[in-house]
Amino acid sequence: MKKLVYISNFLLILLVFSCGQNSSEKELDGNWREIENEYSTWHFYPDSLVLKLTGESDEKTDWKANKSQIEFEVETFEQNSAGKFIDTTNKILIDYQLSDKKDSLFGTLKNNYGVHKFSMLKTENYNEYLNRKFGIKFTLPKNDSTELIKVDPIYGMKIFISLENNQMIGKTEFSNSLKNLESDIKSFREKLGTFFGPKDWRNQKFYLSVYADEKITDSIITESLSVTTKSDFFINNDIPRPPNDTMAIRIFRIYDDGKINNVGFRKAKRIKTIANTVYN
Repeated sequence: MKKLVYISNFLLILLVFSCGQNSSEKELDGNWREIENEYSTWHFYPDSLVLKLTGESDEKTDWKANKSQIEFEVETFEQNSAGKFIDTTNKILIDYQLSDKKDSLFGTLKNNYGVHKFSMLKTENYNEYLNRKFGIKFTLPKNDSTELIKVDPIYGMKIFISLENNQMIGKTEFSNSLKNLESDIKSFREKLGTFFGPKDWRNQKFYLSVYADEKITDSIITESLSVTTKSDFFINNDIPRPPNDTMAIRIFRIYDDGKINNVGFRKAKRIKTIANTVYN
């Protein structure tokens, strides 16, 4: 009788270990965000992988991995020869490498549609992701007595301002300093134009989205982001604006909203500006 009990316990232990993760899978567990597309997140759980892609709902699937490959499948809809949408399975194989610290992933994804190279960062929250991606550390201010508003990040060019050894450090999402604001603004607006169309009214919702450390005052932000550019923009009815006609750039300071992985609407405060916008 005791022998049967021992055998049963032994089989139970084997079952537990067989259902567990290998060492490579354990290294992947956690929240990852793509460097090239911050809206694309991969959350590896011991029992599932949850994918969040731009403009799509969460996709949950099983996964497995070894030290060099990740495998999983996702359900997709495709049109057959008759034009009817049918359910299909998209098998995905990723050849990957991890950094020495196991917090950066460099992969080549192969699926039904081709090959795609990408890279990801493993972080606890969105602010840490920004810290690492742009190489600047900041702690966002918490809610104060100021009434905050919600801003859509898609229209905001990211600005980062922090203190390092009592020296102010400033960067944009395009440059490692604030010396190229005019050209960076132009690049960002061209990106918006590519996304929406060059004459779409939504391009006028552009603003500067400032991720400044809590020790940075609003006045420092205002002084750091002064840029004057001439207008050279044709509005939708093709009537040109006068050469010296400008419109004040909107500057919003981003606050900590308590949502650790939020890349949707952000809580922000509009601050004083002495900058003008660029239309071309």
